[in-house]
Amino acid sequence: MDVKKLQKRLNIILGAALVIFLVLLISLSNLQIIKGDEYEKLAEENRIRIIPITAPRGIFRDRYGRELVNNRPSFTVSYMSIKAEESEQEEVFKTLREILDIPLYTDISNQEYTVSKDGEIFLSKLPVGDADGNGKIDTSDITVIDGENGEKIPINKADLNTGKLIIDKPAGTRLLVSYKYDTLKNKVRGQGYKPARLKTDVDFQTIAEIEERRLPGVVIEVEPLRNYVYGNTASHVFGYVGEISQEELEADKDGTYRPGDVVGKMGLEKVLEPYLKGTDGGQQVEVNASGKPIKVLGEKAPAPGDSVNLTLDIKLQQVAETALKEQLIKLQTDKYKPYPNAKRGAVVALNVKTGEVLAMASVPDFDPNMFATGISQKEWEEISKNPLNPMLNLAISGTFPPGSVFKMVTATAALEEKVTTEKEYIRDTGVYWTILPKKCWKAGGHGLVNMEKAIAQSCNVYFYEMGRRVGIDNLEKYAKMYGLGSLTGIELPNEKAGTVASREYKKKTFSNPQDQIWYPAETLDAAIGQGYQSFTPIQIATYISAVANEGFWMKPHLIKSIVDSNGDTVLEKNPEIGGKVDDVSKKTFEIIKKGMRAAALPGGTASSVFAKFPISVAAKTGTAEWDVRKDPHGWFVAFAPYEDPEIAVAVFIEQAGSGGTTGGPVAKAIFEEYFHLNDKTDTAEDYLVQP
Repeated sequence: MDVKKLQKRLNIILGAALVIFLVLLISLSNLQIIKGDEYEKLAEENRIRIIPITAPRGIFRDRYGRELVNNRPSFTVSYMSIKAEESEQEEVFKTLREILDIPLYTDISNQEYTVSKDGEIFLSKLPVGDADGNGKIDTSDITVIDGENGEKIPINKADLNTGKLIIDKPAGTRLLVSYKYDTLKNKVRGQGYKPARLKTDVDFQTIAEIEERRLPGVVIEVEPLRNYVYGNTASHVFGYVGEISQEELEADKDGTYRPGDVVGKMGLEKVLEPYLKGTDGGQQVEVNASGKPIKVLGEKAPAPGDSVNLTLDIKLQQVAETALKEQLIKLQTDKYKPYPNAKRGAVVALNVKTGEVLAMASVPDFDPNMFATGISQKEWEEISKNPLNPMLNLAISGTFPPGSVFKMVTATAALEEKVTTEKEYIRDTGVYWTILPKKCWKAGGHGLVNMEKAIAQSCNVYFYEMGRRVGIDNLEKYAKMYGLGSLTGIELPNEKAGTVASREYKKKTFSNPQDQIWYPAETLDAAIGQGYQSFTPIQIATYISAVANEGFWMKPHLIKSIVDSNGDTVLEKNPEIGGKVDDVSKKTFEIIKKGMRAAALPGGTASSVFAKFPISVAAKTGTAEWDVRKDPHGWFVAFAPYEDPEIAVAVFIEQAGSGGTTGGPVAKAIFEEYFHLNDKTDTAEDYLVQP
């Protein structure tokens, strides 16, 4: 071979090698010097993960330090995004759906939206699923209904990646949208490299099955799960926790929460969320290609939420709830006079000296543990569609005519306005004729009655006459002085104010001028707690406390103190006067209290329950008519001891017929527990309650 040709070829090869070497050198320099930091960061992000450690929520305790709500460890299955093909992720999700029994799609039915000024709405859950089953995902999988007329509305344009729908409707139009979304993909959407919770409280056998599969990106975490120690007991006080919603996440401007976090949804869990949440910790871990943690590089321990000490006595709470439920069953199944619709009721027990809520019951109730573990759609529908509305706290959100338990207001007005005295007697023949014929509850009447006897025997005719004498304006004045028709300020959401019957109420309520007129007969109804009068059980309990205290009531409260994880008190509630019945004489209260005391003695309407009771009780019964086609409601209110009141109780039972023989036994059970009348010995063991 020609030496020159060989040399030429060699030079070409060397030149090509040099060019390749230079290209490699430049690329390496670019990687290491120019973009070194960027690629190092990407490599670290791919190799190192920050796994949050959820802080335990704060604990609830009762007034004696007994744990009512705490946390228990549970397994959580999470998914952490890794660099993988979409088909590989889909295979993992398919396996998880089978093992964890998670549906491919979750239905959204008639979710409410409002059209923006740009004619847009944005779906809250993505990605959209194949609702019509035609194998493709498009606008045919989304149904939009006009919220006013129920007409189906076409979608002009849609971006299913962002969930934006363009609708040809004016801004502010209310729409009802139905569609399906991919359950698992929605959970991991926008999660980045942080673990997204897929399912909590998973049993050990399921965890073992998942671990055996070695699914890429799947992480098993041990997290604290909310535990309501006594189940349904005081469920309306505690409320419940649930997974944070998209709306709540968007409102979290500080980035305190992540998708899948648990937050308070109702009751004290919601009100005290900032105290209960605690501060999450985290682990910096090295992961392998499958996203599995292989080494902990650093850790920050979580700080538990603050503990809440309540005013409740859990044993008294249990007694109140049990007695109320038993009484409801007894009423429904009574052999001689059943009340089949007596299915709801409420109880409030207050310390009259401090305003502390000792017990607050509402029946029917619910088990908040169902929400803590992740309530199923079927379970939620059973609760939400229950006509008895077990989620409603009747003690603070149910407003009802008070019936005869209102008569102490009328008595106060009559005595203070000097339209009668304790010595005046009125003859009750069974019918009141002055304005129009109105019957007393007792056929033939009560005969001659004065104020004390009228309260003790709940004489309607007497209080019709007192109402006529004082007039509606004075009845309104004294009712409001007792705090009726106003919020008590209890630390729970959705408290209702109720209604005090008045001229102003009719003017605001009715549009027809003829209906706005106040008629004298309506004053008679108002005087015995009927007509437009409507109050909550907690308002009635504070009103009875005001009578017991002879002119003032303490603001009812459930929280004694809040203590952080270091044992430092961050909030302490001191007794606070809630209101005063101004300028009412001690003599007036003495007369009224004597009447209530007589109600619990032989001859009184509550004597069948308390005539031989060892503690002196002052009481008042109430039967509230509200619908001529239905049974009246029953009220029972009382305080004790009569000489130096400590506790006031209000019992309400819906469609119970009357208050004395229905709510009375419930109040009696509460007094027996409060005064330890059933205890053989008063030792520390008497205060121990087993969940």
